[in-house]
Parts: sequence; C-alpha cells; structure tokens
Amino acid sequence: MLALATPIPAEQHEHSFRYYAAVNLYNGSEAVGVVDVWRCTICHVKGIELRVQGLNNLSAEAGFPILDGPDSRWVVFVCSAEEVPKFDVLRVSRGEDIPHECVERQSPIRVSQTYSLENRDDRYHRIYSLDDYLNENLQLSPSSR
Repeated sequence: MLALATPIPAEQHEHSFRYYAAVNLYNGSEAVGVVDVWRCTICHVKGIELRVQGLNNLSAEAGFPILDGPDSRWVVFVCSAEEVPKFDVLRVSRGEDIPHECVERQSPIRVSQTYSLENRDDRYHRIYSLDDYLNENLQLSPSSR
C-alpha cells in the first residue's frame, strides 16, 4: 500500500512532480469523481487534482497552487445530510475547524488528530484521509459503507 508520507526536509529546489496515485470516488455504484495525487520526487510534498464527472474543471494555471506539508494532509470531506452526498477535497491540519453549513449543522466540523471527524456521533458528516484510499475506491454514500 502506498502512503502519503510526511515530506522530507529538502533544500530550496524546483519541485519535480510525478503521478503518484488515484482515489476513485463513488456514490453507491456511480463513479462521481477521481482525486489524482502527484508527489514531488525530491521533498515528497503532494498536490492533488479533483476530476468530477460532468464538470470541466481543468485548471488554467500550471502546477499545484496548494501543497500539503509536514503538519497537514489531504482529506475528502463528505456531507450526506441531503439525498445526494456533497464532497470536497481539502488540505487540513489536526484540530482545524472546517466551516460548514447544511440542513443538519451550521457550525464548524473539527478535524481529529488522526485526520478524521472528531465528533464520532455526527451521522451526516465524514472526513476521509486520502492516505487510506490511495489506488482504491472511496464510498461517499453512507448506506453503502
């Protein structure tokens, strides 16, 4: 299993990104997106591209404007308060609050020390670390888990 290891210290350099892994996103049996993970071959920082079915979301800018770091990880945040789950890919840190409003909640969602949802009693929201799903499928629908 591949791991999104903590970046190793490196002197100033120009990043050299290589394709590293993919995470397929499903809602039931329907593929709804793919997260492509790219990693610098020198310092191991990662950038991601989210491709969502039905959207032409190719970036006009080259490279990755946001990279992870030693104190952050890439996660998929899922809100299943409505019939069709909504999701986003975010770079978060431990203990960070994710601002969120939906029909079930209007307060921040806290990221745990293990990059998951801190409030285990929350039935409508989930945080999945991309570390755990590299080159695998991630089920967004709560009924299919």
